[in-house]
Amino acid sequence: MEIKRKKKIDTIFITYLAVFLGQCALLAAAAYIALNIMINTGFLQPAVYTLNQLEAASGAIRESRNVGKDIIPDGAGYGVYDAEGNYLYGSYGKEEQKKAWKYKESGNTQPGLKTFYRFIEREGGETCIIRYDILAQFADPSLRERLPNAEWLFCAVILAVFLLQTAWTARSFGSYLSRRLKTLNEATDRIKESNLEFGREYSDIREIDDVLESLFRMKEALKESLEEQWKSEEMKKEQVAALAHDIKTPLTVIRGNAELIHETSCDPDVKEYNRYVTDSVKEIEEYLLILQETLRSEGGRQEEKKRLCTEAFIGQLSEKAESLGIGKKIKVETHIDAAGTDLWVQEAKLYRAFMNILANAVEYTPDSGSIFIDTRVKRTGSERWLETVVTDNGPGFTKEELKAASDQFFQGDRSRHRRGHYGMGLYIADSFIRQQGGTMEADNSPETGGARIKVRIPLYIG
Repeated sequence: MEIKRKKKIDTIFITYLAVFLGQCALLAAAAYIALNIMINTGFLQPAVYTLNQLEAASGAIRESRNVGKDIIPDGAGYGVYDAEGNYLYGSYGKEEQKKAWKYKESGNTQPGLKTFYRFIEREGGETCIIRYDILAQFADPSLRERLPNAEWLFCAVILAVFLLQTAWTARSFGSYLSRRLKTLNEATDRIKESNLEFGREYSDIREIDDVLESLFRMKEALKESLEEQWKSEEMKKEQVAALAHDIKTPLTVIRGNAELIHETSCDPDVKEYNRYVTDSVKEIEEYLLILQETLRSEGGRQEEKKRLCTEAFIGQLSEKAESLGIGKKIKVETHIDAAGTDLWVQEAKLYRAFMNILANAVEYTPDSGSIFIDTRVKRTGSERWLETVVTDNGPGFTKEELKAASDQFFQGDRSRHRRGHYGMGLYIADSFIRQQGGTMEADNSPETGGARIKVRIPLYIG
């Protein structure tokens, strides 16, 4: 539901600033009232308390025979000097004795920010120099001794409260914006996760609402684009699948006529040409099968993963390789060193992946050649892998073929008697193996010179 009243960020900031300044004014008023209450109740002495006491005692200090602590205001220091500046008696230490007389000679009565000197001339040429502070003080002498100066302590408390208030205001403003930005973050997270099924979101902040509107328009455009792309891809897949099916009809006619010619013709040249035709038909049919398998691999219901015994699975592959190579009298040598291990995979997809690898190996292994299947457990840090290496002694891969070994529609150069259509088969195998969390690598065997495919699948850890 759209939020009708929208505020701008600068308006929100000014509102928080006004609240902050109002709180500062209340803090200042509260501090002023508290200070007056403490002074009126006698808990604190006002800043001019010592000065007033000194004014009242000035006559006694001037006329008394000896100046004692009893006539000096509480909290003040004093020293009596002769006409030559010699210290006679008082409460000053050695450093203060010299310092006070220097201020007397210079006529400076303020050595510090709130510290003052009063010079009172006495009979006989003596001078009484009194040091006092114009600061609020605790009325209780014991508090003055144990605690810092009351005025500085009061200012420190006010500063601490001010800092806490500032921090609270900043946190409150940040939390307010964070709550409003949460809607924006949720929208971007949905788009990032490719979840485009959500409605228009709204915010009571105009700038955030503008961004949400832009995100919504972008989401709708992206959704429409993806839907069109998906429909286009589905249409292409359907057209290709239909075309692959329709091609089978003329191929059947060609194959039937070729077989008829082979049976009825006695001309050796005709039979040789006819063999080229039947071989080409067979090759086209293989292309169609691979094409259909590729289309099936890109869609459909996902197969559930299950636990698979490694030895039984590799044994099954070995038997299948032997049956594939029986016509060419290919020898299959299998070595399994993975006793007691299991896989957690989609069995049908993994089987199809290996069948593509084995079919390629059989096709390009010469008559009476050999295919080697070596399976063993490998460790990488804390991970355990099942590594299966399929090696043949055929012509192997060229450099160009190795670079494009897993490209979907790459084909080698048939004129060089290399692997003419291995690309789609290895693409399918690589795709299925990656879906099981594994990897596939293609290279040439230094021992046989033929192609070598290395597959790694993570082992099941129960």
